[in-house]
Amino acid sequence: MRKVFALLLLPLTLCGIAQAEVRPSIRLRPDVAGVTVPPNICPLNFDVEGASETARVTLSNGKLERDFGKNVRVPERFWRELLQAPAYTITIHDEDKTIFCATNHIAQESIDPVLAYRLIPPSYENYKRMGLWWRDLTSFREYPLYTNLQSDTQQCVNCHSFNQGDSDSLLFHLRAENPGTLIFTGKDDPGRKRNFKVGPFFASGVYPAWHPSGRYIAFSVNDTMQTFYYANLDKVEVLDTRSDMMLYDVESDTAYPVETEPTLFDCFPSWSPDGKTLYSVAAEPGFPSIPEDKEARARQAVVGYTNFCYNLIARDFDPERRTFSQPRMIINAAKDRRSITLPRVSPDGRWLVFSLGPQGVFHVWHKRSDLWLLDLEKRTLRPLSEINSPDAESYHSFSSNGAWMVFASRRDDGAYTRPYIAHFNTQTGTFSKPFLLPQKEPSENDRRMLSYNVPEFAKAPPSRTPRDLRHLAEQPAQDAKTPTPQPTSSGSEGVNAAQ
Repeated sequence: MRKVFALLLLPLTLCGIAQAEVRPSIRLRPDVAGVTVPPNICPLNFDVEGASETARVTLSNGKLERDFGKNVRVPERFWRELLQAPAYTITIHDEDKTIFCATNHIAQESIDPVLAYRLIPPSYENYKRMGLWWRDLTSFREYPLYTNLQSDTQQCVNCHSFNQGDSDSLLFHLRAENPGTLIFTGKDDPGRKRNFKVGPFFASGVYPAWHPSGRYIAFSVNDTMQTFYYANLDKVEVLDTRSDMMLYDVESDTAYPVETEPTLFDCFPSWSPDGKTLYSVAAEPGFPSIPEDKEARARQAVVGYTNFCYNLIARDFDPERRTFSQPRMIINAAKDRRSITLPRVSPDGRWLVFSLGPQGVFHVWHKRSDLWLLDLEKRTLRPLSEINSPDAESYHSFSSNGAWMVFASRRDDGAYTRPYIAHFNTQTGTFSKPFLLPQKEPSENDRRMLSYNVPEFAKAPPSRTPRDLRHLAEQPAQDAKTPTPQPTSSGSEGVNAAQ
């Protein structure tokens, strides 16, 4: 409580109204007080709770100001002028008294103008209404990228990924009917639809990571299931009953095994910015063997799910020879009965953010999951207390300039995952207070009964239309090539070099 109180006093001091009557009942929805704002983002509209109907809200940057009622809808022109100053204040007056004041700082760094995400209803098996969307962050406009309502088939649409924020170099998966992975390597590429359940791979590619060169894509190969709790704060446990790592060479259209050890569960790849290191998370549950039968694996996984604690590992990669080193341990979380997932490296290569939870790799379902920061230069580690909440923090990604991070959180109601944005100081490794994805009508965040899944930044709007993607999606998937088996020239047991 002492830390929270100190944070509340800071904006009041900056506003110069330390003697004001501050009402603790005042609440902004969404909470946009004391945040750092991108200079190119749309207005941060909000509503005021806890004040009388005659309350007046003033936005001012010292040169211009404007008054609003309790429902603040900022005109576009005034907003752009407001952001020309280093900061602006939010002041609330009620009954001729100042009852609230906060200062928002304007960052020098812009944010990528596009945020892509999957919108998914709160269901566990049904994917009748699901799709990929992108939002123009400089406005309130939202557009479909691809939805399963465009097709007559029942498809699960998931795991979209851009190559270094290039929205024309993208991939995403279609599951269930007419499945496959759609891959586009650039604006002029007509695209391909591939099946990766070929050769040594027991399943298709799942969680992707583009190599910075654009030539390779690392995938984890997963066989997952879900089980439900009888009595637990967490509703669901999504289990990875088997997983491997695969490298897809875009130029040769060939999928190579990186790791196929049955008792090593390897998941969520992520490249360093220079493309010379592949990070991932890996677990060794301690089972003497993994049954081939899926139902038997599922039973074994349910019984031993608390043993599925994933560590952060890394492999050196030679792009020319297409070979990997032995994996090396970066963080051993399993020794403390904790589990790491979703490693993401900042564009400058110094910082790595991951989600830490009690077990497994699907921390969106774990209320105790938090984001942590690893300084790869100084080898120091800390929880991101400035942006974590009592509920689940999970998927996160950096903007192309590294100054912003978006992450998925269930802090609002514990049921729906929504994207929060925070400014990142690349020198100190600290984040500002996060703010919710802005909406023209703030209540839209409560009315939209959909979760935002896998938020990813992009540097420009995609040039392909939903009709373009539908044309390829309706085609049958072609099998990716696989190499002729050869002895490995690098690596260790359970870690094969891609030959």
